[in-house]
Amino acid sequence: MPQLVEQLLLVLQNGKPGVQEMALSAVSSIASAAQQAFQPHTAVMLPVLHHFMQHPGKEYLDCRCRAIESAGIIVGALGAEDPVISPHINGMMEVALQGFSLTDSPDLRDHSHAMFAHIAKALGEKFAGWLPRVVPLAFQSCNQEDGQVADVDDSDDIDDDDDIVSDDDDSEDHGGGRHFNVRTGVMDEKMSATAALGSYAKACPHAFMPYVEQTLSTLAGMSNYWHDEARAAAYDSLQKLTLAIHRVFTPSTSTSVAIAAAGPVVLSEQCRVLVEAAMPSLTSPVEDDVSKVAVTAAAAALGHLLKELGQGAVGPIHLEAAANMAKALLENKAMCQEAEDDDEEGDAGDDEELAAEDEELLAAAADLLPALALSMGQDAYAPVFRSLHVEPLIARLKPQQPIALRAIAAGAVAEVAEKLGARMAPVVPTLLPLLLRELQSSDDINRQNAAYCSGLLVQASPEQATPFMPQLLTALHNMFRPEEAAGAQDNAVGAVGRIMTAVPQALPLGQVLPVLLGAMPLKEDLNETTPAVNAVCTLLMADRLTELQQHVPQIIQVFGQVAAQVTCPMEARSMVARTLMQLQAKYPEHMRPLLSQLPSEQQTALQQLVANGH
Repeated sequence: MPQLVEQLLLVLQNGKPGVQEMALSAVSSIASAAQQAFQPHTAVMLPVLHHFMQHPGKEYLDCRCRAIESAGIIVGALGAEDPVISPHINGMMEVALQGFSLTDSPDLRDHSHAMFAHIAKALGEKFAGWLPRVVPLAFQSCNQEDGQVADVDDSDDIDDDDDIVSDDDDSEDHGGGRHFNVRTGVMDEKMSATAALGSYAKACPHAFMPYVEQTLSTLAGMSNYWHDEARAAAYDSLQKLTLAIHRVFTPSTSTSVAIAAAGPVVLSEQCRVLVEAAMPSLTSPVEDDVSKVAVTAAAAALGHLLKELGQGAVGPIHLEAAANMAKALLENKAMCQEAEDDDEEGDAGDDEELAAEDEELLAAAADLLPALALSMGQDAYAPVFRSLHVEPLIARLKPQQPIALRAIAAGAVAEVAEKLGARMAPVVPTLLPLLLRELQSSDDINRQNAAYCSGLLVQASPEQATPFMPQLLTALHNMFRPEEAAGAQDNAVGAVGRIMTAVPQALPLGQVLPVLLGAMPLKEDLNETTPAVNAVCTLLMADRLTELQQHVPQIIQVFGQVAAQVTCPMEARSMVARTLMQLQAKYPEHMRPLLSQLPSEQQTALQQLVANGH
């Protein structure tokens, strides 16, 4: 990266405007990908960006836009507290704000709104002082006219730089020749301004309160805007606005018996008003929006809102609408999905993009399921899952489904199983055979998700899973091959750990334990360390040490590595330390020599965990 940044700086100092614009775009891409690794280059890059951000030349307008974009991305990547960036923030803001009055450019305003949003996220509440200047500008951008209706006969008067979008529908009456002359720069400007409003509300909710009413009205308008990306931004900003109100007006625990008792969430009246406005706006797109991009954003916003508000915060009517939305998406019956099915003029070149949209939409629908479990409560959601959602998920796991969608479906079942636990028992016999097939998939992610899900289902209902145990153990054993993908193998380790805990009698420990330990410590999905460690610790503390005696040296070696693996969950590291200390106290003559053979850094890690009470 240093050599690449150096070359870009040379271009920015000596190149022509068109080439410099490409160089600035490359800076944005590098900073976005590198994140904190870009920090060593900020001291030399920021003054160059500042130069382009305020360049008055018309031929440099595109460079100006790209420089503002780059500045925002760098602040977002490194944070406002970075000692190099912090002194530049006020200057960045002022230069971008001047552009609104000195230059009539939708593209410039588009990138400026995006930069303001990045800086708001980085500054948090400290951005409050800028709200009186940036929020009205966002309203202006959202509310401006962005086109004109024109007759076909007048098309010669239409600027070639504008996009012409017909407002004809699919009816037989194609006469009249009316078209909508759209300035695409204004469309992007509106999208960025809409997204920025949500960012401001999230960053400094208390200071944003004077703008709530107008923001809600603006978002309502943008949620009906003709372009899908602007609607998507409106849906996302709507949930951010609602959660901002919730943070400001959350009832205190001292005045809420329900909260004090860890019962259902009690919403303030102010938040309830926003929830009543937001929920229909987020659930209705499944029935009336033809864009998968927009519906994906609505579903994602809805899922996030339900999770953040918590159990009992949303009323049953809205939860029913959310559950039906998830069902329609899983069944491929949303308007946006049926609209694509009706389109017989698809371009083969768009197949990859359409497949990506399908995956994102199904993933957003899948994320709704655990959100519903959290919002409704486990007991209330379990029958809803069985009546509305399990059959569509089973259909999505059938072999004729695209492989990527099967992976998402398996992941969705796992997320629900994690929430519902033993309430999954009635559907375990139906789901496990489908997951057994995914465990043999050619795709790493499918095997990974299926392994994770299988372990959770066995843990949830050992009795229902027992008939499938021989096939399941065989399929999981194949995932311990050296050539297996790290993430998939890690989840196989976690699955075996859960099975050992749930049905220890089903496993030949003498064969399973060395294989399990040989795959540890984990390499990618470190969260799966916890079920594996828990299984081994349970065996060690269950007076089965004689049975496990030949494996104890390997266990201690692995436990030492886990203790020193700082990126590993603290729960697993603490479990390891407690178990080893208890064994040392019980069997000092056997344990002391084995522990003393651990590398010094592992011994130190264990001592620190014990000293800190873990």
